[in-house]
Amino acid sequence: MIRTSRDAVLALIAVSALIRLILAASTGLGVDESYMVGNARVFALATVDHPPLHTWIAGAMMWLTGSEAPIVVRLPFVLLFAGSTWLMFGLARRFYGETAGFFAALLFNSAPVFGIAHGAAVLPDGPLLFFLLASANVVAGIVFEERSRRGLLRWLAAGVLAGLALLSKYSAALYLAGVFLFLVSTPRARRHLATPGPWLGAVAALVVLSPALLWNAEHDMIGFTFQASRVGTPSSPLTSLGQNLLGQLLYLTPWVAVPLVVAFARALRAGRSDERSWFLFLLALGPVALFTLIALQARALPHWVMPGWLFIFPLAGDGFGRLVRTNPHLVRTYSVAIGALSVLVAAAIGVQATGYGFGPKTVAAAGAIDPTTDLVDWRQDLTQAIAAQGYSGYPAAAAHWIVAGKASYALGPGVDFLCLCGEPHNFPFRLDQKSLAGKDIILIWPHDSVPDWNPPLAQSFAAVERLAPAGITRRGNTLFFLDLAVGRNFRPPSR
Repeated sequence: MIRTSRDAVLALIAVSALIRLILAASTGLGVDESYMVGNARVFALATVDHPPLHTWIAGAMMWLTGSEAPIVVRLPFVLLFAGSTWLMFGLARRFYGETAGFFAALLFNSAPVFGIAHGAAVLPDGPLLFFLLASANVVAGIVFEERSRRGLLRWLAAGVLAGLALLSKYSAALYLAGVFLFLVSTPRARRHLATPGPWLGAVAALVVLSPALLWNAEHDMIGFTFQASRVGTPSSPLTSLGQNLLGQLLYLTPWVAVPLVVAFARALRAGRSDERSWFLFLLALGPVALFTLIALQARALPHWVMPGWLFIFPLAGDGFGRLVRTNPHLVRTYSVAIGALSVLVAAAIGVQATGYGFGPKTVAAAGAIDPTTDLVDWRQDLTQAIAAQGYSGYPAAAAHWIVAGKASYALGPGVDFLCLCGEPHNFPFRLDQKSLAGKDIILIWPHDSVPDWNPPLAQSFAAVERLAPAGITRRGNTLFFLDLAVGRNFRPPSR
């Protein structure tokens, strides 16, 4: 029976985790997830795209179970988000009490980008959120206690946890900058800078990150140059900013975004006069300000901002906690509504992704795009189409990293896979192209599209023979076709 806010949070964790497990078991891996699982097959200290923690986690599950099934590789990420919800509750409770902690946890789970995407998918964001919240809880315990026991050990723990966040995404460096700004700008907390604790914590974070740093040092810092290359010049700064803000609104949903923006503005207005809100505001400020304003000058994806909004949930929870004392009916109605909407959104995604929703003809007739096609599992259709033509187990290649990611996961770890792409991402570090010299290779690309390898295709193979295409289906409905060919006598590029 639910008697306290703590009980309500535990119930929230249990129910939301069950929903995520159902989604994880019933849908195929998305584009990014397929690519990440493919990276996880080869242990490395880092990848081109990201630090390695999420691939280590997925790889460990694959090694322990001998399976790459979606539910298997997603399970640790579901558990991490359950832990993140508890840490969110703990951070808000520390500052504003259990009622605020419950509302912070509820809002956190109700935002689709957190509750669905980052809550179950094989992505770096799940570990990032968990370790950011874990480190912030430890730092808050140090700086807001009059007499901090075992201060040095706790700073070291905070640094190790921050290092694990960095080992998830390099953008966690903005969290460290936020902590430093708080210590510098808050007179009562400034005394910690005169102790070795924060500095040793920073060193500990770098030590934890060192595998990724070493890997990058050995590969011409490609991980950092790749991240820099993702920022492009927009055709229209105002359009780019508008798209970024709209993306944030959709990722959070308006019923979650509005309380967060109100809480952010309230913390900005209060400034250093409220040390607790100032602490959370500074942890949020880096990602929110940097990746929003950068959209005026460059391409900035909306999900880059989300680790900033993460730290505004306790402030929004405090707002609801205060409102419940004056208007409990409104808060109760709002809470039930956003909870119900969250379940409906998850159910709609699950129904459509598993083929029980609108069929492809209905979607096409409406002139719409079905984003859940990314969650269709290619494994059975693609492997059967290739095997039926006598090429089971042959090496394969695609002309774009997205198709390569999905296809390499579908064909399994026993099939060598190349990305003959202009931007191959991490594929060159999975397999040396020269090892397939002279072999016949199955070529895969979307039906009726012009692959990036034409006309250079002729230079890579002695001959190319078209095969029958593979139809990718969902519950008996063909969603699209993949064109197939076999390239004879592969000739790797000289460079």
